[in-house]
Amino acid sequence: MTGALGDDRARLLELFEGALEAHLSALVDWPASLVESCRYALGTGGKRVRPLLCLMAAEAAGGDARAALPIALGLELVHTYSLVHDDLPSMDDDDMRRGQPTCHIRFGEAHAILTGDALLTEAFAVVGASGRADLCMRLAQAAGGAGMVAGQVLDIAPGPVASRAALEDLHRRKTGALLRCSALGGAKAVGASAEVAAHLTRYGEAVGLLFQLIDDLLDATQDAEAGNRSYLDHLPADAVRGLAAQVAAEATEAAHALGDRGATLAAFAQELLHRTV
Repeated sequence: MTGALGDDRARLLELFEGALEAHLSALVDWPASLVESCRYALGTGGKRVRPLLCLMAAEAAGGDARAALPIALGLELVHTYSLVHDDLPSMDDDDMRRGQPTCHIRFGEAHAILTGDALLTEAFAVVGASGRADLCMRLAQAAGGAGMVAGQVLDIAPGPVASRAALEDLHRRKTGALLRCSALGGAKAVGASAEVAAHLTRYGEAVGLLFQLIDDLLDATQDAEAGNRSYLDHLPADAVRGLAAQVAAEATEAAHALGDRGATLAAFAQELLHRTV
């Protein structure tokens, strides 16, 4: 990745990784085996989409990305816990993630459950320590029984998803809620105005849907037996691509409403539209 987006990504990723390492290094009261498994889960090659989006949104709102680091850390901890638990035998029963053994394969099922528990709990500790109860509440709403967990409950329910509208509701909760929280959380962390927060909320909602649409296109073979959990079970591939392009345009429009500061977010939406992995 070259250009402004690549430069901003590298800078913000370095900022985030430094903060994450500092936080993990401070967990001196945790059992060493728990720190090890948390590091393992957090270090398996993820793109850091949520914390990067959060930090980019903070800057697009005219603030200092460092002020959004607590919520960025919380978002990545929640996302990683969800992956650890999703991979468990009682859920998706996956042995590999990003080319490496999943947490329960590497450390055992019981330890993986506790690793996810620790990551989730620590997410709220990290945001709470910043003194921002409002951001804790936003993260809880995005992660909990009306957000990501609700989406997972709908995803594991028996039988097919009845309609495209029901599928969109599932994904807006399971995937979209944390991405929306990433954009809005970054804005709120730096005291964005109501108008700027509204633009970033619209951006986050569009990016959440875009992310899932492209995932479904990339995972077409894997999702073929998923029981109507893919947009490809409700629309032909060309229509899904067209919808993705429309949603990317909506995200880009919301980013451009922020003026020059929204350029990085606009480029990010286009990157998501054209991603191949």
